[in-house]
Amino acid sequence: MAHLFSLSPPSYHEGYRSGDAVQFPKTPFFTGFNKPSRLEADIFELETSGTIPKDINGTFYRIQPDHRFPPLFEEDIHFNGDGAVSAFTFTNGHVDFKQKYVHTDRYAAETVTRRALLGKYRNPYTDHEMVKGIIRTASNTNVVFWRGVLLAMKEDGPPFAMDPVTLKTIGRYDFDGQMLSPTFTAHPKIDPDTGEMIAYGYEAGGDGHDGSTDIVVYSFDRDGRKIEECWYKAPFCGMIHDCAITEKYLILPLTPLKVDVERLRKGGNKFAWDPEEDQWYGVVPRRDGKAEDIKWFRADNGFHGHIANAYEDSKGHIVLDLTVATDNVFFFFPPANEKPTPSHLLTRKNFTSDTYRWTLDPSAPTETRITPTLTLGLNGEFSRIDDRFTSKPYKHFWQLQIDGSRPYDFKKCGPPAGGLFNVLGHFTWADTEADTETEVGKVKVEKDVFFAGPTCTFQEPCFIPKAGSTKEGDGYIICLLNHLNELRNDILIFEALELAKGPVAAVHLPVKLRLGLHGNFVESKEVEEWKERCKNDPVKVATEALPWQKRMVEENGVGELSGVKEAVGVKLNGSDETNGKNGH
Repeated sequence: MAHLFSLSPPSYHEGYRSGDAVQFPKTPFFTGFNKPSRLEADIFELETSGTIPKDINGTFYRIQPDHRFPPLFEEDIHFNGDGAVSAFTFTNGHVDFKQKYVHTDRYAAETVTRRALLGKYRNPYTDHEMVKGIIRTASNTNVVFWRGVLLAMKEDGPPFAMDPVTLKTIGRYDFDGQMLSPTFTAHPKIDPDTGEMIAYGYEAGGDGHDGSTDIVVYSFDRDGRKIEECWYKAPFCGMIHDCAITEKYLILPLTPLKVDVERLRKGGNKFAWDPEEDQWYGVVPRRDGKAEDIKWFRADNGFHGHIANAYEDSKGHIVLDLTVATDNVFFFFPPANEKPTPSHLLTRKNFTSDTYRWTLDPSAPTETRITPTLTLGLNGEFSRIDDRFTSKPYKHFWQLQIDGSRPYDFKKCGPPAGGLFNVLGHFTWADTEADTETEVGKVKVEKDVFFAGPTCTFQEPCFIPKAGSTKEGDGYIICLLNHLNELRNDILIFEALELAKGPVAAVHLPVKLRLGLHGNFVESKEVEEWKERCKNDPVKVATEALPWQKRMVEENGVGELSGVKEAVGVKLNGSDETNGKNGH
């Protein structure tokens, strides 16, 4: 007699979804620990072990890509999932949990039809006709507190604002009509001294998926006013996932993952890895920038990870610390001349992701070739610092490590979902004042690490300062622990400067969360202060379609579920048809 599950017809035919069955693909991106959670929840009083520090009073927000519906294409990837925000609220030793999806335009359209309508990752040519012209972003990469709201972000579109207490989506956020570019980074930087948000968008000149080499850079002051906007050109259209700031400069790492519009039109991948292309670093001034001011520094091929920090040394040179992998981390975006990597490929090439320190001379000519000032001999990613020291000389950073010498229970866990991030590391620069060009030997790091165990891995750490302390690193590290064998999560809390001693407390979730990307901690008093301010000055969200959408209405038409016609119907005549001051 046939098993019940064997009676269901295949949900995918030749890689494309078929039939009405609600069944996710059986690929590694949708099974095991990677199985979508699809969870919206509100849990009061989570179970804990140890002692939650009483001076942690605030909310740890993090975000995960989490597909609501089976994707149109069987070979879909994790990064294409709908954004879902988790909130862990700490109050006098107690912890509550809330999780909600970000109600993007994509969310609204697909709710109507109860199925996926958007196709491949960042490829509108694979979408259903009903969503032609929609803002495609899933807002699934980072969540940042800004002037009373949470901004859920993904670099392929504008942010969406959420209520920091209820997690209700308020709407698309355009900084009171001041930001009209089609794309916006998921990694803005907040200057700890001025309160400014420094941000950018790449592939920003057209509709956000047309291969534009335009980069727009914005600065918004602590009162929300746009004080800087400048447009620059990149040497090619590639990924600029993260950025760094110093007192005077913004640094943009351009990774050799390249966009080809013809490939997109044929239904191909958004990016293709180019193993022959350099890694590039764009440097622009934070004040009064002009299009010709950008300087590009070139280095041998590599894949940029996330920034630890950057600052200017005594010579005015930029010291930049970040992880750089020796090969393509995104194996699902292979080189254009290679066959697509099969979905069952669960191991990657033997490469490392070390922490690099670069020293950039802003007075050097553009396209100057550089070599790293030093590498640290680590293998990790997701670097975080005490954010109060962003753009300044600093001593401490925390990072997830991949340590293949540690035991791993493959029989119980299978392949480690998201990578074998089995060690949480704290690293201390022994001498940040050393001359990084002539006295490299003086710059060393001291290590302090904690091993997750043979059945666990970590998600990105986050630093929480101790109440009343201004000393760098005096605080806690919080991060999710993945129990790969039990399909559930804990939250671990460490003394930030003493990881090796183990966690001081753990928060136990009764459910599994999907692998998240980034998150941040916000103190309760800050949320409350902004809640009072917003009573008299409510948050404003976008009411107009974006310029590229308006042009699309006039030229080609849009889909009935794109949400564009309603927005354009309100305001079209007399509106500004440019993305920015340079006329894009």
